[in-house]
Amino acid sequence: METWAKRLMSWIIIKNSLKSSWVWLKAYWQVPLLFVWSVVIYVLSKRNTDALVEVMEARKESYEKQINELKTRHNNEIIERDRLIKQYHETVSAIEKKYKEKQKKLKAKEKRKIKEIVRKSKGEPDVIKAEIEKSFGFVFVD
Repeated sequence: METWAKRLMSWIIIKNSLKSSWVWLKAYWQVPLLFVWSVVIYVLSKRNTDALVEVMEARKESYEKQINELKTRHNNEIIERDRLIKQYHETVSAIEKKYKEKQKKLKAKEKRKIKEIVRKSKGEPDVIKAEIEKSFGFVFVD
């Protein structure tokens, strides 16, 4: 009998606890509702937050890859630009050198031609003037 009495007492305690809980729940129903609402919102937002975090991480990785690609391209362009600038300066130097050589040759050629004109004219100034004007396209002005 003792076990039956213990079970009955336990049942009465549980029944009274449930009645008092029901009375409290009827009076303060907002508190458990707010708690349940908070748990539901937390679970739903946590699930969405994980998805958003994954999306943000994927975007971040994509942006980092793009930035690294842009940096690589930029560095390659700088190297190519420096190479072209060096090539430009070498080409300009070569052209200037050739120009100076041709200018020296031209001056030597002109000197030879003037010597030839002077030799042929036998020292006559009017003939020398006329030949130089005709050969080089100058107009003599007194």
